[in-house]
Amino acid sequence: MSMGNDPASSPPRFQPLRKGRTPRYAQGQGRDGHNLLLRTLLDGYSLFLEDIQGPAGRVFQNFADLLVGRLDLPLVMVSTLLPDDQGLQIVALSGRAAAYLRGFDSGDERQRGGGVLYPARAALRQDAPLRLKIATTEVLPWVERARRFHLGGCLQIPFQDDGGGRWVLSLYCHERGRLPHFSASLTEQLRKTLRQFLERRSDARELLRLRRYQSAALRVQQELLREKSSESSWQRLVEILVNETPVSSAWVAARKSNTSLLAIRALASRDASHLQTLQGLDLSLDPSLWPQGQSCVGQAWRERRPLGPAPLFPPGDTPAAADPQRHPPPLGSAMVWPIFISENSEPRAALVVEADHSQWFNEALRNLLTQISESFSLSLEQREYQRRIENLALMDALTRLPNRRYLEQWLEESLARNHHNAHNCLAICMLDLDGFKAVNDHYGHAAGDHLLQEIATRVQQSLRSNDLFARWGGDEFVLVMEDMPDRRHIEEALNKIRLLIEDPIGLGSDTVKVGTSMGVCVCAGGSQENAAGFLRQADSALYVSKRRKGRRGRVWTFSDELDAGGKDDLTRY
Repeated sequence: MSMGNDPASSPPRFQPLRKGRTPRYAQGQGRDGHNLLLRTLLDGYSLFLEDIQGPAGRVFQNFADLLVGRLDLPLVMVSTLLPDDQGLQIVALSGRAAAYLRGFDSGDERQRGGGVLYPARAALRQDAPLRLKIATTEVLPWVERARRFHLGGCLQIPFQDDGGGRWVLSLYCHERGRLPHFSASLTEQLRKTLRQFLERRSDARELLRLRRYQSAALRVQQELLREKSSESSWQRLVEILVNETPVSSAWVAARKSNTSLLAIRALASRDASHLQTLQGLDLSLDPSLWPQGQSCVGQAWRERRPLGPAPLFPPGDTPAAADPQRHPPPLGSAMVWPIFISENSEPRAALVVEADHSQWFNEALRNLLTQISESFSLSLEQREYQRRIENLALMDALTRLPNRRYLEQWLEESLARNHHNAHNCLAICMLDLDGFKAVNDHYGHAAGDHLLQEIATRVQQSLRSNDLFARWGGDEFVLVMEDMPDRRHIEEALNKIRLLIEDPIGLGSDTVKVGTSMGVCVCAGGSQENAAGFLRQADSALYVSKRRKGRRGRVWTFSDELDAGGKDDLTRY
């Protein structure tokens, strides 16, 4: 039971009636008393207008305090009927006789017709104002209790809000006093005013909610544009939804590579235990898997359309049914929006929103979530386009190898990693193809392009994950190898590349063979040279290797085998 401000714990706002005093309203019978009632009600209406967006309990509490203080009533109460007739909930209570209602059980009140809230419930049943006098009423538990608190009678005024909620304003008088004279027209006007206050409050709160939703949508759009990585923007998205809307949980699921499984990539929830449940949730796109494939997330993904509100899993098909200890029951309802990059593509992700009750998913919230899902799709599409543009800028169109620009960026990062490596070194090998011009001149440019593509594929497939093979230009390439233990390992890797390049390549009915020359620069940890300097050293070594082509025992030359001027030091061979 909620009682608003408890008169027992705080002093009343208005001067209580002293013993032996005749109520002021009773003294002012006739026109004066009626005018006092009208002025009091007008001041009450002003309260409703001044605090239209405030909590209903606070406004009703101020109204109850006003009635108690102005009309010298010992007790004024505002209550509302709980859903499914679970009893009356007191939202405002004022007056020195508030103890009359203290300690009662609302559940028992629903069962026992003679409980202390019997008059309010009776007014709700007949949906009309009800006036009762204690002295002439059948002796029931509420009557006996009312007499102990020196109450003489009550006036119950029921009213409704626009959502079908039912309320009662209850006014009690002292046993030696009398209730204010509410004419039928005045009572109806009061009921209308109370109903209008609730309706206007509902409209104001809905407008405020719409403004919050618009603000949330704008923040989501800003975050999706601001964050560089998809998953960080997804996390901000779900956090905003949980903080700015009535949803209980929000999360983003994406497909695991080359599987039918879905993984949660971003997650926010008001409920810590449900957060844990979601973190261990198994989802699949395969409907034959039970229970992982039975979720509405998988269904929305397969059918490529929004879905819900619906249970996350059909009744009886929940992970909780399969493993109650690992998977507690899910929340009430969920809605799912598949996220696409283009209309004809498979979903890239799914936005899942959960709420305790399906009624939270009203039109305003659905419109917001639809707008956010569209922004989500647009951001993924923009990122995909950006990735393609970057790939075009950093990749060689013919061989699909990293280009010179990408190589320079990669090499700076590799040198930074290598700087503190005291055990291994970094090798930069610049190479070109011997005999490529002859193939190009004899067979044509298309054949030359095919030869470059074939060599690029062979070398690329033979590399370690931390190696890089890039096209420098024409028939020149650069190989970067990190974490090489010593020169012997470098030469073994270079010889492997040589054999791949020299292996014959078919051109239609003919077979051609090309060779290679290599210039190698070895970068030890702690070196102060930059990427451009090392590339120059490798290029100088390549030049020497090509010049020595007819009299060399190997196809590569190391830069430290050159003299100080960058020339071939033949005395070393």
